[in-house]
Amino acid sequence: MATATACVRSLGVILVGLAMATVVRADQVVDLYTAEVLVTSQSEAERQRAAREGLADLVVRVTGDTQAREHPQVQEALTRAEGFITEFNYGSTRETVEVGGEARPASRLVMRFSSVEVERLLRSANLSLWPANRPGVLVWMVTREGGDLSRVSDSERREQLRARARVRGLPLVVPLNDLEDRLALQARQLWELDEEAIRKASQRYDAEAILVGRYSETTGGQWRSDWQLYHNLGNPTFYVRADSVEGVLSQAIDETANHFASLYAIVPREEGPGTVVMQVGGVDGFGEYKAVERYLEDLAMVRRAGLITLRPGVLTLRLMVEGDRSQLLGMLERDGQLVPAMQSGRISLSGNRFEPEGTLANPLSYTWQ
Repeated sequence: MATATACVRSLGVILVGLAMATVVRADQVVDLYTAEVLVTSQSEAERQRAAREGLADLVVRVTGDTQAREHPQVQEALTRAEGFITEFNYGSTRETVEVGGEARPASRLVMRFSSVEVERLLRSANLSLWPANRPGVLVWMVTREGGDLSRVSDSERREQLRARARVRGLPLVVPLNDLEDRLALQARQLWELDEEAIRKASQRYDAEAILVGRYSETTGGQWRSDWQLYHNLGNPTFYVRADSVEGVLSQAIDETANHFASLYAIVPREEGPGTVVMQVGGVDGFGEYKAVERYLEDLAMVRRAGLITLRPGVLTLRLMVEGDRSQLLGMLERDGQLVPAMQSGRISLSGNRFEPEGTLANPLSYTWQ
């Protein structure tokens, strides 16, 4: 009986640990094509207004470009925004909407937009497309009042961050600020941007990027802040000024989303897609071949994956892609479904190393996981 009790106790610890892992892990794939808007009724006029607002927000989220909604073709599409909706439903809320100076009870209209139609619109307008697999960002914040430093952990600030991150489609993790966090990282270490301490304390959250914000109020009542981003493709700093803390947080999320969009968004080529040749090892049977093909064609920047050769365990494919080869490599690295052949412990399948990489003579070489 004692042994059984110990096993149950151990299992409980394991389950708590797994539950904690799901709480603090960033989900890197975001829902690009669903929008939520508060409405005061279920009338057609309100639904049309909400559709316009939802599609405008969605265009910014999908492109990563806050100016995209001003494009003439997008403005024209907003006049018929309901035609982009594939399904919608209403949900109750405790929120209100101000109409003519009067607060009215609001419900939430959840709209699903057609990804095919939205992407067709963006392509015709030559606007960028930021794929749904996006870097998860862990956010630490610290504030100074007088001479005192304190970590920012209140729920209102967290929700302000999350709300703006949802609008921009940025996967966000906010620290638990539990005992482990407080012991691992002090407010002064955050304020001084102690990178070693910050990275060590961040390991439990398994986020691809870390954002550290430091803000304080000026004697004139404004808020000033600087934000340090740590990421394997660079560590930029953003300087933000606003009349409120909410404005500071919103702008910081925008700056971060704009930065990642500049790295990962794909701009359709006027002359058509480019070509990349890839060899994939570790493919056992026709079923896995089709799985590899489906996976590659589901990538936002891959227009088509065509088979060149198929031999036991190895396929060679020609990918018609939009965007730079470096963007394709970064996308594959984040997904982890295809591993570079050398990293997988297999001998590289590539050919002539003196030929340009990604060509038939020297294809990209990966192993299917």
